[in-house]
Amino acid sequence: MRQPESVLSFGKCERLASACFCFPITAAQGGCALMFVERASIAQVMAFVALAAVNLGVFRALPLEVVRFPTLWVFLGAIDVVIFRKLICVRSLRAFHYTFLIVFVLAWIVMANLVVTARFHPLGLLVQWYQQITTDKINVVSLDSFDFYELWMTCFLSFALAVAIGLVAAWFESRRNWDIAACLRGALAGFGIANLLAVIDGAVWGWGVVSPVRMVGRLILVGVCVILGGVVGLSKLKSNTPGRRVP
Repeated sequence: MRQPESVLSFGKCERLASACFCFPITAAQGGCALMFVERASIAQVMAFVALAAVNLGVFRALPLEVVRFPTLWVFLGAIDVVIFRKLICVRSLRAFHYTFLIVFVLAWIVMANLVVTARFHPLGLLVQWYQQITTDKINVVSLDSFDFYELWMTCFLSFALAVAIGLVAAWFESRRNWDIAACLRGALAGFGIANLLAVIDGAVWGWGVVSPVRMVGRLILVGVCVILGGVVGLSKLKSNTPGRRVP
C-alpha cells in the first residue's frame, strides 16, 4: 500500500507557487522556496522574529506623526529586504533585488517631492477621472487634504514600478545572461565612494552654501564614480549564480 507523501516535491511546489502568485514560477525558484522552508533553522526563525521585533519597536518608539507617513517605512523596508536576504536567508542579491530596491527608493523620493511641492497629484487624477465618467461634478473634497493619502499612493506607484523594472532585469539576467547584479553592485559602491568624497569636500571647504560650479562638479563626480563602479563591478564582482554561464 502506497504511503501518502509527507513532503512537497519540487513539481508540486512549482505548481502551487504559480497558482498562488498568478505568474509562472520556475522549478529553480520553487525549489529554492521549498528548500528554505525545509532547511530553515531555529536561528533563522529567531533572527526573523528579532527583525520583526525591531520594526515593531521602531513603530512603538516614534510618535504617530512620524510613523503614519511612508518615509520611514520606505527606507526601513529596503534595509529589511537586504537583512532578510543576506543575513537570514544567507543568499546573494540578484538583479531583481538590486533593481527593485534602487528604483523603489529613487522613484518614491522623486514622486514624494513632486507631491510635497504640489506639482503631482496622483489621487487628484483619480478624482478627475471619476468625475468624467460619472455625472457627479461636485468637488466633494479639496485636493489640499490629500497630502497624506497621496504620499502613500506614491509609495504604491513606486513599488509597482520597481517590481515591473525588477522583473525586466531578472529576465535579462536569466535569458540574456546579463550580469546586472554585478553592474549595480559596483555602481552602488561607486555611489558610496562619491558620497564619501563629497563629505570630505564639505569638511575641508565648509558646509555653507555651495556654489553652482561646485554643485556641477559634485554631480559630475557622482556620475563618473557610478559609471566606473559599474564597469569595475562587471569585471571584478561577477555573480556566482548556479546555472549561470560565466563568460
